[in-house]
Amino acid sequence: LKALSILARRLDVPLTFLLEGSPSGAAEARAVGYSPADSGPDQKIDVDLLQASVLVQQGAFEAAEELLAPIQPERITTDQVYRLYLLRGQIHLGANEYQEAVVDLRAAVTQGESINDTESIERARNLLGKAYFSLYNYTLAMENHLRCNTAIENSQIKDPVFELDVYSNLANDYFRQGELEKAVSFYHRALKVFDGLNRDSRSFAQKYMEISQSYKAVGKLAMARDYAMRSLALYEMRDEQRLVGLTHQRLGKTLEKQNNLDEAEKEYRDAIAIEQDLDDAISASTCHTSLAELLLKRGKTEEAEKEAQDALTFARASEDSQVQGQALIALAQLRHQTKDYAAADELFTQALDLLDSSHAHEITAGAYFRYANLLEERGEVQRSLNAIKKAYEHQSQGKRGDIE
Repeated sequence: LKALSILARRLDVPLTFLLEGSPSGAAEARAVGYSPADSGPDQKIDVDLLQASVLVQQGAFEAAEELLAPIQPERITTDQVYRLYLLRGQIHLGANEYQEAVVDLRAAVTQGESINDTESIERARNLLGKAYFSLYNYTLAMENHLRCNTAIENSQIKDPVFELDVYSNLANDYFRQGELEKAVSFYHRALKVFDGLNRDSRSFAQKYMEISQSYKAVGKLAMARDYAMRSLALYEMRDEQRLVGLTHQRLGKTLEKQNNLDEAEKEYRDAIAIEQDLDDAISASTCHTSLAELLLKRGKTEEAEKEAQDALTFARASEDSQVQGQALIALAQLRHQTKDYAAADELFTQALDLLDSSHAHEITAGAYFRYANLLEERGEVQRSLNAIKKAYEHQSQGKRGDIE
């Protein structure tokens, strides 16, 4: 008993944890729960586990604990038992209950070993190392994190998100041990994991999909599904945010038609803020173009020039012919306003060529009508009539497309 007490202190676990179970059971771990092959997993349990994961991310640890409390390990699948133990460990970590976290995370490691899943073992071990770190047991923290690192080096786990976490944890371990050169080395390794990846949601969505495809290729379907779900959630979030931004832009257009220019300008600026945060080049260009044309209408030429140039920059980045054409139209109108007709004509020609190829007939027709009006102002009647003819051609093509 004295020896077990010493071991319990070293492991930072309650003595009762070491007294549980039988010697024969300690020799070979047996998985808790039933095999998914015997009977399919309970979908309600899956939902509860998933929602508990979200609650942990939200910092709602008590709510997560309440959700998991009724779940009995013996009545769920072996995979679900692993997730249950892991989540309990995460809840204790979040609630600063580190010794309790050690108990649950060690149980998760054991469950991973019993179902012979390296991925599960090392993910639980990584969190177990964090728990030991929080208990100031840097030796055991490093021991666990080094084993995770070995799994990475042996290509047993090829997941950059996991790599980032392990390298950061090892760097922290070495820092606390006073081995600063090794700490610096692992901090650099952590930073290189996503080196070159843009810090926007789309880049992470793409990366998660790549990870999902890698897991699918080696038959790890649960992890493949997990990362595909992460990717999908990010893409759906982006679509929802993009729609909010474009709704501001369309409201701005409507207010502009009502001659409520102050409110229209506010809506355009709100739209730009949303679309630029998303790093969505097409939507950002559309919103900058709308604001540029409004500012030109209000006589704010310098501000309009800046917005039009921003619109063109985003449009070129998008490689979308329609938004490039619209941005060039805004710049062309600015050149016309300053009576630089040669530059205006050149920009209109570039813009209309792009719009002609875009099949956006309604937008292209509007651009030709706009050009026709400006040509008429200059007294260039024949060129104005030619532009009107092209506008009607696009209008008829658009209507024919609607009928088809």
